[in-house]
Amino acid sequence: MVLGLILYETADLAVNIIKLSYNGVTGVYNWWYQVDKIEKEEQHKEREEMIHQLKKLNNRVQELEETLKNK
Repeated sequence: MVLGLILYETADLAVNIIKLSYNGVTGVYNWWYQVDKIEKEEQHKEREEMIHQLKKLNNRVQELEETLKNK
């Protein structure tokens, strides 16, 4: 029973150390290269909105071309 507890605590400690190391390394990397996750998400949303607007405009232009062809 004690051996199981020791193994469990060892595994728990190892997982926490790995998580801390990963978060520390990624934090330093993002700080060093000035990577900002929030800005990337905002840029992605802006691009999606622009693509959506372009699709709407293309559809409107196609409708206008069809109406002009019919006249």
